[in-house]
Amino acid sequence: MRLRQVLLFISIISTISLKAQNLSNDKAWDLLLSDVKIKYFYSLKYNALLPKPKFGNDLKELNGQTIAIRGFFLPLDITGNVFVLSYNPMNMCFFCTGEGFQTIIELNVLPEHLRQFRRLKTDDYFEVKGKLKLNVNDSEHLMYILDDVEFVKLIK
Repeated sequence: MRLRQVLLFISIISTISLKAQNLSNDKAWDLLLSDVKIKYFYSLKYNALLPKPKFGNDLKELNGQTIAIRGFFLPLDITGNVFVLSYNPMNMCFFCTGEGFQTIIELNVLPEHLRQFRRLKTDDYFEVKGKLKLNVNDSEHLMYILDDVEFVKLIK
């Protein structure tokens, strides 16, 4: 009986892990764009309305999982160390069009991949792989964060 429980547990864990790794680009973006509700709260610290996401169960399952995803490259600072992956190109950015914070992902790039990211130009379409982190409370960061990001390939 004990062996059966262990085998069932291993089966469930491997299924969840495979689900995250084999998630297609379109399915990943579908979840990121639609499996979240955003409310706004007033921040005294920033004297502004800030988003507070509430993630759905499917997204919560992906939290901490490694995913591969494609999007448009947006550099965010002059030092060349802060990068964002966007569902839309710069001329259709979340800020300009009002599409929402769920269309951008903060990238925490592994040091050995920084050189490849610094070579990218705004709106280059590319693929990355990293560990998804859902951010609910830290208003210093975006609501979606990819940690341990690796450059996979430039698509256009």
